[in-house]
Amino acid sequence: MHRRTRAALLAALTLGPLAGCAEDKDQPAAGGSPSASPSTTASPVVPGPPWHDEVAAAPAGVPVGGKGTPCALPVTFSLPAGWKVKAVKPSAEGGDLGVGNATLLCELDSRPAGELGFLRVWRVDGVAGGAEEHLKHFVGAYSPKATGVEYRRLRAGTLDAVEASYTEDGDPDRAIALASLYGPIVLSLDAPDPADLLPAYQLVKQSARINRD
Repeated sequence: MHRRTRAALLAALTLGPLAGCAEDKDQPAAGGSPSASPSTTASPVVPGPPWHDEVAAAPAGVPVGGKGTPCALPVTFSLPAGWKVKAVKPSAEGGDLGVGNATLLCELDSRPAGELGFLRVWRVDGVAGGAEEHLKHFVGAYSPKATGVEYRRLRAGTLDAVEASYTEDGDPDRAIALASLYGPIVLSLDAPDPADLLPAYQLVKQSARINRD
Protein backbone atom coordinates (compact mmCIF):
# COMPACT_ATOMS: atom_id res chain seq x y z
CA MET A 1 0.00 0.00 0.00
CA HIS A 2 1.59 3.30 -1.06
CA ARG A 3 2.29 5.84 1.70
CA ARG A 4 -0.17 8.50 0.52
CA THR A 5 -2.95 6.01 -0.24
CA ARG A 6 -2.44 4.27 3.08
CA ALA A 7 -2.45 7.52 5.05
CA ALA A 8 -5.61 8.72 3.31
CA LEU A 9 -7.39 5.43 3.96
CA LEU A 10 -6.48 5.38 7.63
CA ALA A 11 -7.43 9.03 8.07
CA ALA A 12 -10.82 8.45 6.47
CA LEU A 13 -11.56 5.39 8.55
CA THR A 14 -10.54 6.95 11.85
CA LEU A 15 -12.78 10.02 11.61
CA GLY A 16 -15.64 8.18 13.34
CA PRO A 17 -16.33 8.00 17.09
CA LEU A 18 -13.36 7.01 19.22
CA ALA A 19 -13.31 5.12 22.49
CA GLY A 20 -10.91 3.35 24.87
CA CYS A 21 -9.05 0.32 23.60
CA ALA A 22 -7.98 -1.52 26.72
CA GLU A 23 -6.67 -5.01 26.14
CA ASP A 24 -8.59 -7.93 27.61
CA LYS A 25 -6.25 -8.90 30.41
CA ASP A 26 -8.10 -12.09 31.28
CA GLN A 27 -6.89 -13.92 28.17
CA PRO A 28 -3.39 -13.42 26.75
CA ALA A 29 -3.38 -12.47 23.10
CA ALA A 30 -2.09 -14.75 20.39
CA GLY A 31 1.64 -14.61 19.91
CA GLY A 32 2.75 -15.78 23.32
CA SER A 33 4.38 -14.16 26.31
CA PRO A 34 7.72 -12.41 26.51
CA SER A 35 9.32 -15.85 26.78
CA ALA A 36 8.61 -16.22 23.06
CA SER A 37 10.23 -12.85 22.30
CA PRO A 38 13.86 -12.27 21.33
CA SER A 39 16.79 -12.58 23.69
CA THR A 40 17.55 -9.70 26.01
CA THR A 41 20.90 -9.34 24.22
CA ALA A 42 20.39 -6.22 22.14
CA SER A 43 21.97 -5.25 18.84
CA PRO A 44 24.76 -2.66 19.12
CA VAL A 45 24.11 1.03 18.62
CA VAL A 46 24.23 1.82 14.90
CA PRO A 47 24.60 5.49 13.86
CA GLY A 48 23.62 6.48 10.35
CA PRO A 49 21.40 4.55 7.96
CA PRO A 50 19.33 2.51 8.21
CA TRP A 51 18.79 2.79 12.00
CA HIS A 52 19.98 6.31 12.87
CA ASP A 53 20.51 5.51 16.53
CA GLU A 54 22.35 8.82 16.89
CA VAL A 55 19.05 10.75 16.69
CA ALA A 56 18.28 12.18 20.14
CA ALA A 57 14.92 11.38 21.70
CA ALA A 58 12.45 14.23 22.07
CA PRO A 59 11.61 15.36 25.63
CA ALA A 60 8.77 13.38 27.22
CA GLY A 61 5.44 15.16 27.44
CA VAL A 62 2.43 12.86 26.91
CA PRO A 63 2.00 9.45 28.62
CA VAL A 64 0.40 6.66 26.57
CA GLY A 65 -0.98 3.27 27.51
CA GLY A 66 -1.46 3.61 31.25
CA LYS A 67 -4.55 3.95 33.39
CA GLY A 68 -6.41 7.17 32.67
CA THR A 69 -4.80 7.71 29.27
CA PRO A 70 -6.97 7.74 26.11
CA CYS A 71 -5.70 4.35 24.99
CA ALA A 72 -4.95 1.64 27.57
CA LEU A 73 -2.37 -0.90 26.35
CA PRO A 74 -0.26 -3.76 27.73
CA VAL A 75 2.73 -1.40 27.40
CA THR A 76 3.29 2.24 28.26
CA PHE A 77 5.54 4.88 26.70
CA SER A 78 5.86 8.64 26.29
CA LEU A 79 5.30 11.06 23.41
CA PRO A 80 6.48 14.65 22.96
CA ALA A 81 4.33 17.44 24.35
CA GLY A 82 1.40 18.47 22.18
CA TRP A 83 0.79 15.12 20.50
CA LYS A 84 -2.82 13.91 20.39
CA VAL A 85 -3.64 10.32 21.37
CA LYS A 86 -6.79 8.79 19.89
CA ALA A 87 -8.06 5.29 20.59
CA VAL A 88 -9.65 3.47 17.66
CA LYS A 89 -12.64 1.20 18.05
CA PRO A 90 -14.35 -1.05 15.48
CA SER A 91 -17.09 0.67 13.49
CA ALA A 92 -20.52 -0.83 12.96
CA GLU A 93 -20.08 -0.44 9.20
CA GLY A 94 -16.49 -1.47 8.65
CA GLY A 95 -15.54 -3.61 11.64
CA ASP A 96 -11.94 -3.49 12.82
CA LEU A 97 -9.58 -1.16 11.00
CA GLY A 98 -6.61 -3.24 10.03
CA VAL A 99 -4.37 -4.88 7.46
CA GLY A 100 -3.75 -8.61 7.32
CA ASN A 101 -4.00 -9.89 10.90
CA ALA A 102 -3.10 -6.50 12.35
CA THR A 103 -5.78 -4.42 14.07
CA LEU A 104 -5.31 -0.69 14.65
CA LEU A 105 -5.67 0.22 18.34
CA CYS A 106 -4.40 3.78 18.68
CA GLU A 107 -3.44 6.69 16.49
CA LEU A 108 -0.79 9.09 17.79
CA ASP A 109 -1.05 12.37 15.91
CA SER A 110 1.89 14.78 15.74
CA ARG A 111 0.03 17.57 13.93
CA PRO A 112 -1.04 19.50 17.07
CA ALA A 113 2.66 19.69 17.98
CA GLY A 114 3.55 21.23 14.62
CA GLU A 115 4.80 18.10 12.87
CA LEU A 116 3.15 16.13 10.07
CA GLY A 117 2.61 12.43 10.59
CA PHE A 118 1.51 9.65 12.89
CA LEU A 119 2.71 6.81 15.00
CA ARG A 120 0.15 4.01 15.02
CA VAL A 121 -0.28 1.17 17.49
CA TRP A 122 -1.38 -2.28 16.30
CA ARG A 123 -2.23 -5.70 17.68
CA VAL A 124 -1.38 -8.71 15.50
CA ASP A 125 -3.49 -11.83 16.04
CA GLY A 126 -3.29 -15.37 14.71
CA VAL A 127 0.44 -15.38 13.97
CA ALA A 128 2.61 -18.10 15.50
CA GLY A 129 5.87 -17.14 17.14
CA GLY A 130 7.14 -14.07 18.92
CA ALA A 131 7.83 -10.43 18.15
CA GLU A 132 9.86 -11.05 15.00
CA GLU A 133 7.17 -13.18 13.35
CA HIS A 134 4.48 -10.67 14.29
CA LEU A 135 6.51 -7.78 12.90
CA LYS A 136 7.29 -9.60 9.65
CA HIS A 137 3.58 -10.28 9.16
CA PHE A 138 2.77 -6.63 9.83
CA VAL A 139 5.38 -5.24 7.43
CA GLY A 140 4.30 -7.65 4.70
CA ALA A 141 0.64 -6.66 5.09
CA TYR A 142 1.09 -2.93 5.72
CA SER A 143 3.85 -2.23 3.22
CA PRO A 144 3.80 -5.06 0.64
CA LYS A 145 5.98 -3.06 -1.78
CA ALA A 146 8.65 -2.30 0.80
CA THR A 147 12.25 -2.84 -0.29
CA GLY A 148 15.51 -3.24 1.59
CA VAL A 149 13.78 -4.67 4.66
CA GLU A 150 16.12 -5.28 7.61
CA TYR A 151 15.30 -6.58 11.08
CA ARG A 152 17.19 -6.37 14.36
CA ARG A 153 16.69 -7.30 18.00
CA LEU A 154 17.04 -4.61 20.64
CA ARG A 155 15.92 -3.40 24.02
CA ALA A 156 13.23 -0.72 23.89
CA GLY A 157 13.13 0.81 27.35
CA THR A 158 12.83 -2.27 29.58
CA LEU A 159 11.24 -4.44 26.87
CA ASP A 160 12.58 -6.96 24.41
CA ALA A 161 11.78 -5.76 20.91
CA VAL A 162 12.34 -6.35 17.21
CA GLU A 163 12.66 -3.40 14.83
CA ALA A 164 12.21 -3.23 11.07
CA SER A 165 13.79 -0.69 8.72
CA TYR A 166 12.68 -0.54 5.10
CA THR A 167 12.11 1.79 2.17
CA GLU A 168 8.68 2.70 0.86
CA ASP A 169 7.91 5.24 -1.86
CA GLY A 170 11.59 6.17 -1.84
CA ASP A 171 11.63 7.09 1.87
CA PRO A 172 13.12 5.16 4.80
CA ASP A 173 10.43 3.83 7.13
CA ARG A 174 10.32 2.10 10.48
CA ALA A 175 8.20 -0.19 12.66
CA ILE A 176 8.84 -1.95 15.96
CA ALA A 177 7.26 -4.86 17.86
CA LEU A 178 7.36 -4.55 21.66
CA ALA A 179 7.07 -7.74 23.73
CA SER A 180 4.33 -7.67 26.39
CA LEU A 181 2.58 -10.12 28.69
CA TYR A 182 -0.27 -10.30 26.18
CA GLY A 183 1.60 -10.65 22.92
CA PRO A 184 3.68 -8.24 20.84
CA ILE A 185 2.40 -4.71 20.25
CA VAL A 186 3.52 -3.12 16.95
CA LEU A 187 4.15 0.60 16.41
CA SER A 188 4.48 1.97 12.88
CA LEU A 189 5.82 5.31 11.73
CA ASP A 190 3.71 6.96 9.02
CA ALA A 191 4.72 10.41 7.78
CA PRO A 192 5.46 12.21 4.48
CA ASP A 193 9.04 12.56 5.73
CA PRO A 194 9.63 9.86 8.39
CA ALA A 195 12.90 11.51 9.47
CA ASP A 196 10.86 14.35 11.01
CA LEU A 197 9.32 11.96 13.54
CA LEU A 198 12.47 10.05 14.48
CA PRO A 199 12.96 12.03 17.75
CA ALA A 200 9.42 11.06 18.84
CA TYR A 201 10.00 7.49 17.72
CA GLN A 202 13.24 7.36 19.72
CA LEU A 203 11.36 8.64 22.76
CA VAL A 204 8.82 5.83 22.42
CA LYS A 205 11.62 3.26 22.25
CA GLN A 206 13.51 4.65 25.24
CA SER A 207 10.44 5.00 27.47
CA ALA A 208 8.67 1.69 26.74
CA ARG A 209 7.61 -0.29 29.82
CA ILE A 210 5.20 -3.07 30.77
CA ASN A 211 1.87 -1.59 31.86
CA ARG A 212 1.45 -2.46 35.52
CA ASP A 213 -1.77 -0.49 36.13
